[in-house]
Amino acid sequence: MKRRVIKSLIALFLIMNILFVFFENQKTYGYDTHLNVYEKIKTNIPIHYLVIGDSIGRGSGAETPEERWFVRLENMMKQKENIKISGDYIVQSGATAFEGLYNFSVSNIKELPDLVFLVFGENDRKYMSADDFGEIYEALVRKVKTRFPETEIFTITESSLTFKDFADQIKKISSHYGTAHLDMRQAFEKSGLSTEHLTKDSIHPNGVGYQLYANEIYSQLLNHTVEDKVITSLPSPLYRQKEMNLLKVNQPSLIYGFNHSSLGFVSEKKGNYIEYEFTGTILGGIFLRSPEGGKLDVFIDGNYRTTLDTWWPFSKMRYLYIESGLHDGIHKVRFETNGTKSLMNNTGKADVHIFGIITNK
Repeated sequence: MKRRVIKSLIALFLIMNILFVFFENQKTYGYDTHLNVYEKIKTNIPIHYLVIGDSIGRGSGAETPEERWFVRLENMMKQKENIKISGDYIVQSGATAFEGLYNFSVSNIKELPDLVFLVFGENDRKYMSADDFGEIYEALVRKVKTRFPETEIFTITESSLTFKDFADQIKKISSHYGTAHLDMRQAFEKSGLSTEHLTKDSIHPNGVGYQLYANEIYSQLLNHTVEDKVITSLPSPLYRQKEMNLLKVNQPSLIYGFNHSSLGFVSEKKGNYIEYEFTGTILGGIFLRSPEGGKLDVFIDGNYRTTLDTWWPFSKMRYLYIESGLHDGIHKVRFETNGTKSLMNNTGKADVHIFGIITNK
């Protein structure tokens, strides 16, 4: 009887040791969630990345899908380092950091990223001041670091960004948060190649230009690996908004002429309007942009602020920045159709579809 008990205990002890060794080895081969991207590069463990960005973030301008910057980067890492990398994408042509912040906030990321690439600036300078951009860009960096504290962030200054004050915001925020900052304006200049040789349309890189993006990212990854770069913890904010938690307001407070449908609140005539009340300090709108999209004027607390164009070459739900820096308290926004449309709209229509507004808590 005693022999059976002793044999059972020995067998149990051996099984537990085997399991312990097994799980320890599993960590070595990529199951340890505490390994950062640089530690994974050292041990040839697969890497997962996330791109949050605009048309350059999605590789627009490349002659073929294989020539997009992230595909080239994947190939370089596989061929030169024998490391497989793959990605997820929260990207949209024409997007601003505001749209990226909102989409990231409501996204369901199934696989934890080791790297997050932020690619904004070129569109932002069309719709907001550099200070407003800085506040939103910082909010996006903080949102990523809060959600993925062990993830490295690559903040990319786009090669086409000619507005120094916007580029300075990216540089300042990158330095404060210890991100891996990459200024592609400098890389393009150092290449000695002309803008015509590196881009499709003076804005979007072509295959040659995106190879420079991939080269620079690859070099930084390896350099930081050698340097044992540390993933920094979340510091205090630079701007007044510690966390910009965005929310939707779906229900309007007043409607004139707009009809409710599965495509939102719809107007096909000039002079119709729809109003929303909110208490946040930042404002965006949720619109269907389409080939039939028309223009609408925006009034906040009774004062004209801007005109929005909802034309787009194909139908797409968009989250458009309107204004930030509003004072605390109750506000009212009115969207009024003005009957005009973009020169690109040749449909004879100037429809407006609105689904609600976006503000912060």
